Amino acid sequence: MKRFLTAVAAVAMFASIGVAEARDNTTTLQQYGYNNGAASIQTGDRNGTVIEQRGANQYSRAWQTGYNNRIRMEQAGTRNAIETQQNGSNNYSVTAQDGRRLDSATYQTGRGNIAGVAQMGRGSIATTAQTGVNNTVGVIQVGDNQDALVTQRGAGNISVVIQGD
Repeated sequence: MKRFLTAVAAVAMFASIGVAEARDNTTTLQQYGYNNGAASIQTGDRNGTVIEQRGANQYSRAWQTGYNNRIRMEQAGTRNAIETQQNGSNNYSVTAQDGRRLDSATYQTGRGNIAGVAQMGRGSIATTAQTGVNNTVGVIQVGDNQDALVTQRGAGNISVVIQGD
């Protein structure tokens, strides 16, 4: 009887929790190879994520909160990781990686921010963080063991980082 009452109480508790309605969110995932993992979390309306992974031991994570945000992630090779978080509206992020042990993280808060990251090689890390309105960042890294960290706050900032062997 105790188990039954506990189960009824748990169902009643979960039934009373409000769930926000999310509409028109999309995630497209394509994986080729083995031991790849991906996650997409979307809250809000009209957010879109595309993830494509080729190779082995890749991991991608997309997190979107808000309205009309877009993420595209592509990676090939071995042991690469991409994380993108968007909070706000009309943010756009594209990340492409080809190589081994490449790591990219993009964080966008606000509206109208644009981030693009491209990495080829081994052991490189790219991190971009944008807070504000209409900021633009581009990072291109070619070769091994390149590191880039770009932080933008405010409005209308433009940053470009190009590194290579």
